Amino acid sequence: MFNRVINAGLVSAALAFGLALSSSAQADLTDISRADATALDIAAEKTLSQFRADTKGADEVLANAKGVLVCPTIRKGGFGVGVEGGRCVLTSGASEHLYYGLTALKTGFIVGVASHSMILVMNTDTALAKFTSGKREWEFGVDASVAVAKIGVGGDLDTTNLKKDIVSFIIGSKGLIADATWEGSRFKKLDVE
Repeated sequence: MFNRVINAGLVSAALAFGLALSSSAQADLTDISRADATALDIAAEKTLSQFRADTKGADEVLANAKGVLVCPTIRKGGFGVGVEGGRCVLTSGASEHLYYGLTALKTGFIVGVASHSMILVMNTDTALAKFTSGKREWEFGVDASVAVAKIGVGGDLDTTNLKKDIVSFIIGSKGLIADATWEGSRFKKLDVE
């Protein structure tokens, strides 16, 4: 009897935690104000500057990209049920900056809370066109596969995956979480109000 009460309490806590995180992630899918867009642009530039300063070969990767999406802060957390979310800006590849909300709901062995930045490099016109098409949502694993780039201890890039259509760079990880998959991550284009 006591074990059932504890198990029910843990399940309830996990669901409450997941719901709290999902409401935060849903907020990232609403339209964006001009002031928030400006703040996101500034944060994206700082993220790109950090990437260039910390990573040997970053300038070449960015210069050869057809499009670059920057997500300065992605928050991820969960206990059994996990949620991640953030806002992103396409800094190159379109005539003007385009804004996106990122969200994902995950299940399985997910424990912890973390935040990080992500730079998504689109190396082909086809990948960029699929991402920026009139379709309102784009999803990892459905619309495209994404290679995760590896950065060595000295800041050197592992060139193995750099020529894939889409390459993801994760930087500035803070926190601890037992989950690193991108499957099911969804981007929704946001309108600037």
